[in-house]
Amino acid sequence: MALVRRLTQHYVEIEKNPPPLCYAKPEDPSKDMIHWTGWIEGPKDTPYTNGRFNLSLKFPSDFPFKPPEIKFLTQIYHPNISIKGEICLDILHSQWSPALTVRSLLISLCSLLSDPNPEHGINKDALELYRTDKKKYEERARQWTTMYAIQD
Repeated sequence: MALVRRLTQHYVEIEKNPPPLCYAKPEDPSKDMIHWTGWIEGPKDTPYTNGRFNLSLKFPSDFPFKPPEIKFLTQIYHPNISIKGEICLDILHSQWSPALTVRSLLISLCSLLSDPNPEHGINKDALELYRTDKKKYEERARQWTTMYAIQD
């Protein structure tokens, strides 16, 4: 099946050349290449520093012509990530390209943590705070990171 072959290539690419601060792999490579798990480590000098944010990735049958469904499983306070973990990122929606790899998607998600997009938000509370009081936004994001994303 072309889909399994393609996803296997993406997995091999990540294994050979792991992206910085993030990772993803199939839940069970021997049986299921459609459902993946992953994580992003909070980038340095952000409110997410020292946090580890777990992800789920689900690939549609028409991947790479349609984007995967990626969700944050770990609670995160961010303008572009909903309380339910949905992600507002153009390359996962209107700007999707079949040329994008899983590795490049992970790097884009890392980048989103460092640099939220104040133009489009899905978490209205975080978006408003980010726009009006960045210091308070960073405090709240740091609190959430401490509560939900730091493992002992």
